[in-house]
Amino acid sequence: MVETGFSASGECVGCGAPQVSPAVCEACGEIFEIPQDPFALFGLVRSWSVDSSALEERYSALSRAFREKSAARGELRDRLSEATAAVDAARRRLSDPVERAQYLLISYGGVEREKPLRKREFQSEVMEFEQTAAKARQEGDSARLAGVVLEAEEKLGSAIMAAGQSFTRLERSLVEEVSGAADALAEARFWRRKVDEMREFLGR
Repeated sequence: MVETGFSASGECVGCGAPQVSPAVCEACGEIFEIPQDPFALFGLVRSWSVDSSALEERYSALSRAFREKSAARGELRDRLSEATAAVDAARRRLSDPVERAQYLLISYGGVEREKPLRKREFQSEVMEFEQTAAKARQEGDSARLAGVVLEAEEKLGSAIMAAGQSFTRLERSLVEEVSGAADALAEARFWRRKVDEMREFLGR
């Protein structure tokens, strides 16, 4: 059984060095269980807003640990290719806004759809787009085809932006609700202590 990399304090259970990722120890190269969550794998907060520089920095650090530390340990070579592939796949998922949106949607309990609920409007857009593209291809009109590609890119950008806005609102709402729950819990704990103190006093 492959053990997890973090101890309770976030240190490697093998050598005690601090770890950024639970997947591998940068100090000794020990490879642990690879998290399915790509955010957890890179030690990032799960969010639509991914710091690309932080992601690349951590990806480089993990790749270097695999290359310079793990590869030097013969007993780890069977697991090295699988771990490297998992890290590469996680990086692609977080870097690609469509892949990232898909992961976040599922992680929040959503279900991916083949088509948007605004089905009639979407179908109308698609039919118009397909007709324009087909005509441009038939006529060999490269300028019109370039325009069709540009239109598709704009629609893609708009859809990604809309997804990002939805996830950002969802995250903000979650943060606010969690903060409210934390305040309520702190208040409840305070009053429980007071109730216990008074009951103890009355019991004397």
